[in-house]
Amino acid sequence: MAGQKKTTRRKFVKDALIGATALSFPASSYARILGSNERIKLAVVGLNGRGQAHIIAASKAGNAEIIAFCDVDARTFAKGQKVLAGEGGGTAKAYGDIRKILEDNMVDAVTIATPDHWHAPMAILAMQAGKDVYVEKPCCHNPREGEWLVEAQRKTGRVLQIGNQQRSAPTSIEAMQDIREGIIGEAYYGKAWYTNTRGTIGTGKKTAVPEWLNWELWQGPAPRREFLDNRVHYNWHWF
Repeated sequence: MAGQKKTTRRKFVKDALIGATALSFPASSYARILGSNERIKLAVVGLNGRGQAHIIAASKAGNAEIIAFCDVDARTFAKGQKVLAGEGGGTAKAYGDIRKILEDNMVDAVTIATPDHWHAPMAILAMQAGKDVYVEKPCCHNPREGEWLVEAQRKTGRVLQIGNQQRSAPTSIEAMQDIREGIIGEAYYGKAWYTNTRGTIGTGKKTAVPEWLNWELWQGPAPRREFLDNRVHYNWHWF
């Protein structure tokens, strides 16, 4: 809609971390108000595009301190640390295995920006380990995983938030409220379309697993497959 700004995932995570009562404070001022023991000790899991957005958003929030990174691609740690340093953050511990994050008692919460097949299992494991969780959409790979996720949250009582910036955008909330109030009459039909089509990725070639990648952990709970050179990164959406 003309004149309205799209709510980015970065802004949404920032707002979620700050909370409504802190929005009037600049992040730098808010960080000084809170002592180091009062800030959320955060681990970011998955350090490519979405994970880097998490780093920036959490750093700007002011009430969170990123103390750990986790990724199965060893090359991403330098990227993540560069982004964190650019936001005035310190050095984060680098973990190549999510289980090490869950064993770290200093970590209060995790943000999950991994491939989809890891979302629910990782969120469940994190809550069982006593961590609060912000996980990117989709929250699960299938309905049964979603049931397990809800069950784990109810059993552990941990905070669980699913990242969906458009659902939480002020413009979307306002539109939904207008519909509920009957501003357009009774809503009886909705239509949506998606036009961001992508070309084929081809069949891929069987190659040796790159030395920087933990292919076993990348697959995680998924059925085991041979490594193909077109699967990592991003093209996992096709499988």
